[in-house]
Amino acid sequence: MSDAESADPATSPSLSADVDFFLDALRDRMEQRRIDDGNLAVLMIECGLINRVDAVWGYPVGDLVRGRVAELLRSDVLREGDIIGGIGREDFACILSTVDGPAVALLAAQKSIRALNTPFWIGDEEVFADPAIGIAMFPMHGDQPENLLQRSKSACALARDLTERIANAEDDSEGRAESLLLGENRLRTAVMEDVLELVFQPQYDLRRGQIMGAECLLLSRDSSLGMVSAEDAYAAAESAGIVSGFVSSILNRALRNVSEFRYSGGLDLRIGIKLPSRALLNMELPDVVQRALGTWSRRAGTLILEIGGTSLLRENAVARENLLRLKEIGVKLSIDDSEMALSTLYWLAVLPFQEIKIDVSMAPDLVGAPKSERIVQSVIELAHHLKLNVVAVGVADEVQAARLKELGCDYMQADFKGPALDPKGFVERFGFSED
Repeated sequence: MSDAESADPATSPSLSADVDFFLDALRDRMEQRRIDDGNLAVLMIECGLINRVDAVWGYPVGDLVRGRVAELLRSDVLREGDIIGGIGREDFACILSTVDGPAVALLAAQKSIRALNTPFWIGDEEVFADPAIGIAMFPMHGDQPENLLQRSKSACALARDLTERIANAEDDSEGRAESLLLGENRLRTAVMEDVLELVFQPQYDLRRGQIMGAECLLLSRDSSLGMVSAEDAYAAAESAGIVSGFVSSILNRALRNVSEFRYSGGLDLRIGIKLPSRALLNMELPDVVQRALGTWSRRAGTLILEIGGTSLLRENAVARENLLRLKEIGVKLSIDDSEMALSTLYWLAVLPFQEIKIDVSMAPDLVGAPKSERIVQSVIELAHHLKLNVVAVGVADEVQAARLKELGCDYMQADFKGPALDPKGFVERFGFSED
């Protein structure tokens, strides 16, 4: 397609991050559509790459990548008369000046996803964007430029949680984006006030048929938040500027509780704590871990740090260095990344992981379905060749558990064997009674 008009100075004299400038352009196009009784669309595209590039290679390189993003959108998606504006460091707003209807806007969004999912080369390094797109239509979703831009941004926030990474403004008809923001604020408050509670889900040794450990999970006292993912809690701690304190609090409470399991219930268990991979960017992490182990006199090998989002490890030397420091301490390291590609697993073989978690709920027909069984068995065998133990999560029942044992799986964590319980409930259910 031909080059589009530009409203962003990072790639040309008119590429601008000035929201007012973009709104003026949008207002002008909306007036034209009112005259000809036509439609236009606003695509809010969150790139998901620039901030990471800024952090690793610096802002000048981030500017170059940002310009490349705008160039790809102009050449592969937009038409003559369309407009692109840099609304933020990661956000690009596009005006499709005239469209026949929502289907055309969706097609443009899909083209944008394909264009931005191609690799970006920085020297010899290959990096990928993680785009999300929100669509708002005029006049369907608003008749004022500010409202239309806001609706597209809200839809973009929802798109982050969708497989296709595209959402329409009507998808937020119940105000889910507002609810998400309020929920994030409540979570940040809970993290700052250190009121997230720990619950523990048992893990079983499939070879011995007995409980051998537990994973520490986070539960909010705020019923609207419920169970809180490690990724969300860590993001809230980052936002509040209390990362080290947050991680230290979780580690110390978890190690204290697992020590109590031993003395109160006769349970000598390992304890798993999930952290997002970007926690490894904190140079204080190994020291925080070592202090917590010393405080509670725990053997380092009984602490399992489960790392998610492992793609970061490929591009960040600090994260890899911290992994090695944790390995030297004696902590066990587990891969807990449901979106990890096989190529990533191959690359991670050179890093000091000892365990990998696999979600078998994605293969509900595991038992009696030869293809599903062969896939799971192949993953288990590959992991064993890489000297990784395998923990199966999402196991449905005893029949699946038995088949996983036959396929060579080492450990299991499953709701049917035991839900996540608070420390007292955990000891009452799984501890050894003296009666």
